Amino acid sequence: MLTNLWYVVLPSAQLADGLKSVQLLGQHFVAFRDEGGTARLLSDICVHRGGALSAGLKVGGSVQCPYHGWRFGGDGVCNHIPAQPDLRIPAKARVDAYPTIERYGWIWAFLGDLPEAERPPLPRLDWVDDPQVRVVSGHFDWDASWDRVMENGLDFAHAPFVHGSTFGDPDHPEIGAFEVEREAWGASALMTMRRPVRKGWRRKPTGQHVEVATRPGFHLSGPCATLELAPRDGWRIYIVSAHTPVDGKRTRTWWMMGRTFMRWPLLDRRVIASNLKIFNQDLVVLNKVRPERVPDSWQQEVSVKSDALQIAFRQQIQALERRGWRIDEERVAREFTGRTACVVPGPARRDGGAWAIETIPIIAQ
Repeated sequence: MLTNLWYVVLPSAQLADGLKSVQLLGQHFVAFRDEGGTARLLSDICVHRGGALSAGLKVGGSVQCPYHGWRFGGDGVCNHIPAQPDLRIPAKARVDAYPTIERYGWIWAFLGDLPEAERPPLPRLDWVDDPQVRVVSGHFDWDASWDRVMENGLDFAHAPFVHGSTFGDPDHPEIGAFEVEREAWGASALMTMRRPVRKGWRRKPTGQHVEVATRPGFHLSGPCATLELAPRDGWRIYIVSAHTPVDGKRTRTWWMMGRTFMRWPLLDRRVIASNLKIFNQDLVVLNKVRPERVPDSWQQEVSVKSDALQIAFRQQIQALERRGWRIDEERVAREFTGRTACVVPGPARRDGGAWAIETIPIIAQ
């Protein structure tokens, strides 16, 4: 898992007046809106006696701990200690706070300590705000690591075998030649996918096939897989799957799917059901993949040309790890359980000063 990236916390519509407990990167956070309506995200651990802030109350623009009533503002700084209201609040009485941006209907949080000028840009998903695109959305939970889930979405060689009853073509599993187009924070590839023609409400195959221009890709500034399809002239399907690591072995995918055709609301339920069926087909396979994580050594797996987009993903992951952004999950499990806590550092850590809780260990390169 990686720090210093943007992660989808939850849809904007799901954060109203109360507090939300969320788990990301194996850590616990509390999400809420301040008095101005701005989404805020704080570490969930009260620095007084370890109470879960998310189990407390929102008082004005602050979070009140359920244990002793300490209050923390959206900047993470304690602004009220009821047991000693007239005494100076200790400088260490603060929790880590994380920058947030609301865009495309989601709340994104930057989980890291980079100053604003050095943070990567959010992925561009302009089609989400296009009035000519009908968008549906949802989420899906995996008992699988985020990197395996991400690679699965970039892999079209599995479609004929895993998705033969939905969009794959078992009779034509060949993947034609394609070129990977790399960007600063991602990559994509234009390829042609052969899809069986299905008709009727039950979507039975007709024996005919069509070739569909398909562009899968990924962004790592806010980890997500993207897909654009052109099933007919003038028709477009857009899909984005933002893969948020709950911990090293679980992933929550926040997804959106847009279409420029058949934009009737009555069709939405069918579109959602189809997308969830595809996710569930993938889940059956991913639950049995070994090792559970993408291996550190590529020599442990055999790759071929049709895996080029996944290789580009692995190369960019390695580049981010060389920056020192990879969480040392083995150290977390070994040293930060029971008696010692750790947190993802927020940008305020760069300003120095004393902090009560240690930062999560990373793997130095």
